[in-house]
Amino acid sequence: MIYVWAILSIVMGAIGQFLLKLGANKIKAGDNLFSSLLAMIFNIHIIMAAACFVSSMVVWIFVLRKLQLSIAYPMVSLGYIIVMILAYLFLKEPLGLYKVAGSLFIISGVVIINLK
Repeated sequence: MIYVWAILSIVMGAIGQFLLKLGANKIKAGDNLFSSLLAMIFNIHIIMAAACFVSSMVVWIFVLRKLQLSIAYPMVSLGYIIVMILAYLFLKEPLGLYKVAGSLFIISGVVIINLK
């Protein structure tokens, strides 16, 4: 069951990254620092991203109570794959052979580390 909580935390973190990208896309490049900060503070995507990150952290603390750090932390790299899939599906970012191959290496590494 602890692995389910770990995956939940990782997915929430990945969704937070995706929401940050959506929020960043809404901030104008020419804005000065103060107006950029205001735009970030009142940006719904950035607010939701922060909520995802805080929720992810709370769940991750629970995970760390049950799993060794050297086993749990490599699982965080699965977030890269989730973000890549979200970017492909919703932002139409390219998904090439190298990204897929790299993702397979990440998955393989996480599986190997978690073998008993």
